[in-house]
Amino acid sequence: MTGGTVSVLAGTGLGLASLSAFLASGRSDPLLLLPPLALSLGGGYAVLFPGISVNRNGLHIIRDWHQHPRSGKVLWVLSLAIAAGGLGTCVMAAIANPLAPGLLVWLFMGLYLASAGWASAMMGLGNASKGARNGEPDEARATVPSR
Repeated sequence: MTGGTVSVLAGTGLGLASLSAFLASGRSDPLLLLPPLALSLGGGYAVLFPGISVNRNGLHIIRDWHQHPRSGKVLWVLSLAIAAGGLGTCVMAAIANPLAPGLLVWLFMGLYLASAGWASAMMGLGNASKGARNGEPDEARATVPSR
């Protein structure tokens, strides 16, 4: 997960560099967009998938909100703020220049995936340690998805 986070940060840095080149010239080079895309999305998913799989007994974000650690809740709200801010920024940028959202989406998407992955991992670890502290066996903590 740490390597994915570093990859997201590197992709965001490269994306900011290509964004500044776009702002200077008004045109984007598709070959300059590939490294930020690969680093941001690849790193984001490298954080998200392990973060989701930390707790195998089911993570109920809304139902168990008061039981999750504060750091996980803060990261979860931050990930939603990044997603909403990124969407709003891309929509507003598209009004000015239709090529701008193609540059901006990878900046926000990688950060969103990474923060959601870390939040899920923290909440999942808090959920797993809560059950372990209570001495419950895995079968007692297991949940069945609703139909």
